[in-house]
Amino acid sequence: MLSSATTVPSDPLEQLYQTLADLREQIHGPYYLDDVDGSLAWPDRGVYFFFSPSSDLRSMPITEWRLSRIGTVGVSEGSSNTLWNRLRQHRGNVRGKYAGGGNHRGSIFRLHVGRALIEKHDWHDQYPHWGDQNPDAETTAVREQEHDLEQQVSEYIRDLPFLWVDVPGEPGPDADRAVIEQNLIALVSHYRRSAGPSDLDWLGYHSAKSEVFQSGLWNVRHVSDLFDPTAIALLDDYISSTAPLDHQTGLH
Repeated sequence: MLSSATTVPSDPLEQLYQTLADLREQIHGPYYLDDVDGSLAWPDRGVYFFFSPSSDLRSMPITEWRLSRIGTVGVSEGSSNTLWNRLRQHRGNVRGKYAGGGNHRGSIFRLHVGRALIEKHDWHDQYPHWGDQNPDAETTAVREQEHDLEQQVSEYIRDLPFLWVDVPGEPGPDADRAVIEQNLIALVSHYRRSAGPSDLDWLGYHSAKSEVFQSGLWNVRHVSDLFDPTAIALLDDYISSTAPLDHQTGLH
């Protein structure tokens, strides 16, 4: 957490990244989905922060970090989803028939990344059903046809550094998790700005979704919202009570 001697940046975006640097230290981050699994003591609910592939959260100054997706879990009434289950959906399958791949119909993050790959490489004919939610798109033949792309999506997402914070509470749209997610997406988004992020090689610029390529985030909701600066302080409040996991950093 920030000490009394630390100068708090006046710019909200700089303040957010300083707070995320504190979170990195608190949880011994960054984490990578290749290095973690469900055997770790994940909190039931929380907010997660994925960064762009070019962001090295260990050696780079925080001014060069760039968030690329902010998400949470348990923001609808009656939701029983957990933080790890949501991260596992983004990570994809480790074993089984579709090992190395995943199911983009259960992860909007995977859906956006796969669509951007299709647009970048003009793979429309190879993957005509990508994103379709009708029963015909759930057949074994379609899943087998899409498996190669699902594997590429997994490789991309699993190589992204991410942080997470424990934000408990009952599920619902007024949960602190929702407040943090919505406002920090609005803050980081470039949707209302004239200049976009500086990493011009970011895959999301190939997205067919204007919300993605204009915001610089793998998010669609809240990218054009207004930002409430108290959300950063709310995030900060939860950092000190977030316990790190005993994870391995592998080769990252």
